[in-house]
Amino acid sequence: MRSERACLFVLAAIVMAGCQRAPEPAPQAETNQQAINRVHERDQRERQSAWLQLDEAQRQRIRDAATAFAALPADEQTRFRAEFAQLDRAEQRGWLLGPQVGALWPQLSPLLSYVPEDERAPLLRILHDMNADELAMLGRIAWRTPPEQRDALRKELMNVPAANRAAWLAQVSER
Repeated sequence: MRSERACLFVLAAIVMAGCQRAPEPAPQAETNQQAINRVHERDQRERQSAWLQLDEAQRQRIRDAATAFAALPADEQTRFRAEFAQLDRAEQRGWLLGPQVGALWPQLSPLLSYVPEDERAPLLRILHDMNADELAMLGRIAWRTPPEQRDALRKELMNVPAANRAAWLAQVSER
């Protein structure tokens, strides 16, 4: 069973100290070491990009979690890593979006899994500006929205001014 504490601790360990996941299988044309290096470099770029998109409050929350995680006994760290490792890769990567969005990634993923590159940064800014209640409501809306309508919903979200977002979410949740 996934716990937010485990995910936050492991997110902190991943972002602050490097990736601990097993590398993806290597194509036959590469040596194992080349494949490991390629995956590690890609993961580092992904973590760095995710870190830069977080606001200072979320970064501090991750730093605090990293400190708390480092102070845990090794067997407890191992237990948290094992719990995190049981998540599928998509949910693990969802945690790179920060503690607030990462905790709700399973609910938000239908809306956010396939975002065009040019929409990614503006959408992440919107998500990071939303509070937990708004994100939870958006997650419920995302799951109820048929797949063929999710792109339109995402674009609509991106066009709603921040001051009107709560009212828009309430209106859309009543549809």
